[in-house]
Amino acid sequence: MKKVALIGVGYIGQIHASALSQIKNAQLVAVVDNLEDRGRKMAESINAKYFKNVDELLRNTDADCVDICVPTFAHPETAIKAANAGKHVLCEKPLALSLQDADEMIKAAKANNIKAMTGHVLRFWPEYMKIKELIDSGYLGTPIHAFCERLAVTPDWQVANWDKSEKFSGGAAIDLHIHDLDLLIWLFGRPEIVKAQGVFDPDNPKEGGFAHIFTTAQFKNGRSGFAEGGWAFKGAFPFTMALRILCEKGTVEWIFRAGKNIEERGQAANIKIYNKDGSVDTIEAKQTDAFFNELTYFIDCIEKNKPIEKATFEDGRASLEFALAAIKSAKEQSVVKL
Repeated sequence: MKKVALIGVGYIGQIHASALSQIKNAQLVAVVDNLEDRGRKMAESINAKYFKNVDELLRNTDADCVDICVPTFAHPETAIKAANAGKHVLCEKPLALSLQDADEMIKAAKANNIKAMTGHVLRFWPEYMKIKELIDSGYLGTPIHAFCERLAVTPDWQVANWDKSEKFSGGAAIDLHIHDLDLLIWLFGRPEIVKAQGVFDPDNPKEGGFAHIFTTAQFKNGRSGFAEGGWAFKGAFPFTMALRILCEKGTVEWIFRAGKNIEERGQAANIKIYNKDGSVDTIEAKQTDAFFNELTYFIDCIEKNKPIEKATFEDGRASLEFALAAIKSAKEQSVVKL
């Protein structure tokens, strides 16, 4: 049994708390949130201790690890403090807002010999995992090109609207689009050439950063990728995810639409395989919650003393590098080489 301290109980923190409550070898023993009423309410509901800040937590807890779900701008300081206290760290994506901060987080994790993981949840999403397994099996031959998208309405669940500021969240290009950039890296490795275009937040063009962005990338061996992402949609537009991979022997495709805030993420949507001979196969992925899968993996790695191999801090840095290159390209209308 591993003891977990949850740092931040906003929208994503509550999703993590729900997932952790279902993991048999995890016990939530502490909650940190700067909004005392919200933090105490969560702590009482799970019979955990409440702490107002991270320093107080680290002085008074015997937790084995921390699950960091605070706003992005607070990730580096929080993760480094936890690492220096000897706690294993899972930090929600994006890892940080600058490569310098990401490097400092990686340095702290290595110096303290702790396990460190970035919350890139697509690597644990059943359909994405099934498609990655299919591609790696070679059934469709060599993958040539991947298309992915992530479309949403403007998030309305954040306190103080920190996500509406590029300075504090990175805008949609980092907070949302980074999911699919990480996916492309997972499929093809680090990109070599990046070109992007974007649309600034129409409601906050000076400070909000890109609200919609599309990025093309070239990878080794001539492989290419295209990712589109944005949260400028209005009204009841459903959260939409799609992945299509063109391979030498066919194409695999998955399209999924959830509720406004991904409430329906547990619903199944079949994966289609369009074979070269004209036949079409339909495959299903076993439906387990992606956040449960992610956190189970993290806890198991700690309990069994296994290295984190999926969604490492280094993976988090790589996806951040990709996102920053896309932002640079879109702002400067340039091609960025990595």
